[in-house]
Amino acid sequence: MKTLFSILVVTILSFSLVLGQSTREEAKKLQKPKDSGITDYDAFKNSSFGLLSELIKTDENYEKTKANVSGYLEGGQEYSVDQVKTDIGEFKKLKKSLENMDERVISLTKEGNDLLQNASNVKPVTKVKAATSNTKKALQAVDLSKSMISEITEGVVGDITKLSSLIGEEEE
Repeated sequence: MKTLFSILVVTILSFSLVLGQSTREEAKKLQKPKDSGITDYDAFKNSSFGLLSELIKTDENYEKTKANVSGYLEGGQEYSVDQVKTDIGEFKKLKKSLENMDERVISLTKEGNDLLQNASNVKPVTKVKAATSNTKKALQAVDLSKSMISEITEGVVGDITKLSSLIGEEEE
């Protein structure tokens, strides 16, 4: 009984740790697997993890930039209309970049699913397991990318709205 209770406690704690992680933290922890030696599968894996890496950097840069928004809104940082307009312009560029990344997610998801369907045809047969495993891990990276894109986009749109109202302009 005591052992069962201990296992239950450890399971609950593990769940709460996993659920408490942000998407960025999960993305940083996801390890890129070694190449399988099958060109198409390795290219897909590298593209998927490349996008995730790009999003992690984008998110870190966004966090720094949105500090201006907080400073302006809380009154702790002086600003000019031109500064705010520049920040709005940067956020709009970021939003467009995120839209392009979202298109890459759609493309990578389709490619990964196609690769998984055809994994049994990989030659030599000894590479099937590595190609399949890497593709599944790469699809995890794509899913995390999709989540990060959604989270960052939501923040950027909100910041554009807040900054626009700060200087009395309508959003475009």
